[in-house]
Formats: sequence, structure tokens, C-alpha cells
Amino acid sequence: MNDPVATCPEAPGSGGGPESWDLVRGFVEHWGVMARSWGINATMGELFALLYITGSDWTAEALRGRLQISRGNVSMNLRELMGWGVVHKVHRQGQRREFYRAEADVWTLFRRILAERKRRELDPTLAVLDRTARDFSEGQGPPVLRERVVALQQFFALINTLAERLATLEPDDRNDLQRLVESPSPGPVDGRGEIFPKNHSSALARRHPAD
Repeated sequence: MNDPVATCPEAPGSGGGPESWDLVRGFVEHWGVMARSWGINATMGELFALLYITGSDWTAEALRGRLQISRGNVSMNLRELMGWGVVHKVHRQGQRREFYRAEADVWTLFRRILAERKRRELDPTLAVLDRTARDFSEGQGPPVLRERVVALQQFFALINTLAERLATLEPDDRNDLQRLVESPSPGPVDGRGEIFPKNHSSALARRHPAD
């Protein structure tokens, strides 16, 4: 079977040769596999991967031809990707067709994906743990069960704090994050879920001063 890229006249960047498209194909297929592992539609992962790795603007029809999927599938998953903020619709002057482009900045991608997954997965889990711990504190259920729920609640609260702080970092703060990760002696975690090293004087620490 012929490669859809070669047979789709609208596919951008198709002059890279068979070797280049073999690499693209491998990258796209891997993102489809990983998307399923993350609980995301495989087509959604493949669409994003194709837009990102080629760095080009694609029409919905070209994407459909490249991935050999239905127009409805393309449309639905592009809307989802735009909802995540990782794909943008592009209008070209003098053309009626709509084009789509992936967000190119890796740090921006990370923050948007983190924020979306936090909203979909972490926030609901933490809400259930908070409610359950509150019910136990009012005398419902044996203490041993409450201890287990509270342990999970505290752990997820810590992860939530980390996610919120990572989501506020700007690209210029990445060096501060690198120094934080490489710090050999982090300070203790406090009641707020504070996780930064003691006496850390970077922009991260300044952004979140101690109470």
C-alpha cells in the first residue's frame, strides 16, 4: 500500500524523501500508542504528533489523507486538541481553507497538557479524597481507614501543589527548575506542601515567599 503522504497532494513538507517520512511515520505511530496508554484517543495523539514533527500548517483534508481516517474523526480530534490549547487554527490571507498548526514551544506544551490533565484527573481525585477524609473526621468509619485516606490525600495535595507551581513557570524559569532538580539537599515539606530547598533564592522561591 502506498504511503498516504506521497499520494496526498495537500500534504505539506512532502519533499523530504522516503527516509524522512519513515522517521515521521515512526514518531506519529509511537504517539498513537502512547496516547492509548494515557487514556487519550489514539487518533488525537497521531494528529498532534504529525502537526508537531512536521512543523507545518495542514488542512483537515491533508491530515485525513495522511492518516487515512474519516473527516469526522479528524474534525472531532482537532477540536479536542484546540481545546487543550496545543493546536491552533491558522487563517491565510486570500485562502478560504482553514489550516492547523501545533504549538511549537515545548515548555508551553508541557504547561498546557499539565493543566488539562490536572483538571481532568488530579482535581476530581483530590476532591473525592478531601470529601472522604472530611466524612471520616466526623466519626464515620474506623480510624484505620481514615489514616489510609488521609495519607493519600496528603500525597495528592503535594502533587497538586507541584503541578500548580510548574504551571505558573515561564520559559525563563527553566534554569531555576533545573537547579531545583539538581539541588542535593532539599528542605523539609511543610503543611502547605512546600517542596523547594531551603534558602532557595531563585525566581521560583521569590514567586512563592514563605508565609
